[in-house]
Amino acid sequence: MANGVSKLQLLIDLRNRLGAGLNSARQQVERATGGMQRRLDAFSNSNSRLFSAIEDRVPGVSGALGMLANPYVLITAAVLAAGMAMVKFTGMANDWRVGLAEVNVTAGMTQTELDGLSTKLLEIGGRNVAPLEEVPKAFNRIISAGLDVNTSLQALEPTLRAAKAGFADVETTAMAAVSVMNSSGRGVNEVYDVLFQTVKDGNAKFKDIAQYLPKIIPVARNVGFALDETAGAYASLTTKLSAEASSTALEGIMRSFSDKDRVKAFKGIGVNIFDKKGMSRSLIDIMSDLEKEMSGLTDKQRMLKFGKLGLDQAAVLGLSTLIQDMPNLKSSIDATVNSQGALNKAYADAATPFDDFKQVLNLIKIEAIGIGAAILPVLSAIGKGVLFLVQNLDIIGGVLGGLAIAWSIMNAKLLLYAAINGILAVKTGIATAAQWAFNIAASANPIGLIVLAIGALIGGLVVAYNKFDKFRAIMQVVWEVIKEMATQIGGLLKDIFTLNFKGLKEGLSNFKMPDMAEIQQRIKLKTETSGDFTGVNKDGTPVKPGVSPIAVADAKSIGSGSQTKSVTINIDSFVKGFSPTSQSINGMNKDELERWMTEMFMRVVRSAETAM
Repeated sequence: MANGVSKLQLLIDLRNRLGAGLNSARQQVERATGGMQRRLDAFSNSNSRLFSAIEDRVPGVSGALGMLANPYVLITAAVLAAGMAMVKFTGMANDWRVGLAEVNVTAGMTQTELDGLSTKLLEIGGRNVAPLEEVPKAFNRIISAGLDVNTSLQALEPTLRAAKAGFADVETTAMAAVSVMNSSGRGVNEVYDVLFQTVKDGNAKFKDIAQYLPKIIPVARNVGFALDETAGAYASLTTKLSAEASSTALEGIMRSFSDKDRVKAFKGIGVNIFDKKGMSRSLIDIMSDLEKEMSGLTDKQRMLKFGKLGLDQAAVLGLSTLIQDMPNLKSSIDATVNSQGALNKAYADAATPFDDFKQVLNLIKIEAIGIGAAILPVLSAIGKGVLFLVQNLDIIGGVLGGLAIAWSIMNAKLLLYAAINGILAVKTGIATAAQWAFNIAASANPIGLIVLAIGALIGGLVVAYNKFDKFRAIMQVVWEVIKEMATQIGGLLKDIFTLNFKGLKEGLSNFKMPDMAEIQQRIKLKTETSGDFTGVNKDGTPVKPGVSPIAVADAKSIGSGSQTKSVTINIDSFVKGFSPTSQSINGMNKDELERWMTEMFMRVVRSAETAM
């Protein structure tokens, strides 16, 4: 029993201790979470006060924040953003196509070939940091110099890299490279290697070398000096003179070497420009001989000796500068002669932290151009449709005019009622095209459809007949053929009803079907001699009187029962004898002719309504 009580007491003590521990832990957690909650509440209140202050101080912020909470506003904003992006992408694609079109003026490629070139240009642009939109400009500059497409493509990527390494624009770089290539006969990679080695060994920027050195190369090559030798001399000069002065001095030297009198004068002082075979000696050898002849002389003696050569001031300055530092001249020429890899080295040295970002941006532009290119054909089709409408407003206007006449006839009562009550002017404003279409559809019935079709037909035919000589000639010849056939058939029917078998036999034997070649010939003759509504042929001769195109318009009622009636409108008389040479319409202008046809047409419809 004692043991049981002891155990029970132990359990009670354990429970009390465990409860106390749990209470202590709970209190600590509550203190921690309470403090965190207080800080969160304070942060929330602080932000609320901040946004309230912004809303009070900045107009429109409150409304903007409220709009952002509206999902429809967000959807609308997303749609507008997508639309603006599509517009931007389409513009980029169009600009790219404009650049290609400029290239194709020189290249003369088919559309398929041009699409292939576009793909290659995008690939090259995507792996370089030069702005993508400058790629077609650089390619156009290269190909415009007379290079073929493949050679131009080979020169494009080195040009983009050279522009980056030389911190120059792409077009200037391309122009310099092409100029040096054409004048030196070297490949594009060799040219760029020499140019960048000149930058490294001289004291001039790439854009200055690209501007001045191409002017010297042709003169130097004419004497017989190679590209790398000339570039080395220029690099040596730039260590003492400015880029422009170095160009002037070196050009003066090359011109003196190409003048036979100056060459003879040099030979007179012991300096040979050419060897015994007539080939130019190396520039180092020439300058070394000149240095020996000038060594030990005073400044005055040196100037007098240069004066005997008959050199201009620029040539004297260049020769004096070069022979004063022969080691530098030898070092510069050796460097340019062995300049392989100078472009790649310069490109690597010119890397910047943003180069990767620029390349990524070019890749994004390529995708945008691809999206825009898919939209361009749709816009092109729309543009062609709009252009067609603008160019054919007179024809379309004629057809719409005919439809308007037909609608007016079918809705004469409605228009009268609207005019009296002022519905169009006061209550409904301006009648829209949609309302017109609804009214026509609502009043559609067999007669209404016939009237509508005839109205559109007359409007279109009048304008086409007035505008196109060939159409007018075709209509006239076709009607003549119809009349001829009708005459023959009418004669046969007459012989049948009068039992004139002899005449019927003769008529059948003489019956002549229209020959297409003859019809085409008659249309051609009619086109060449047809006149317009002024009554004068194209050759200036007066037009013979014809028959009015709308001489008589009649309507006859045919009853087929007490409940159903059908009306036949005979428009044969509208077409019969339709000729612009008719005396009844001779001298009418377009507006008078349309009014006259409208009046005749309305008579037909009134007759039809009376017959109903």
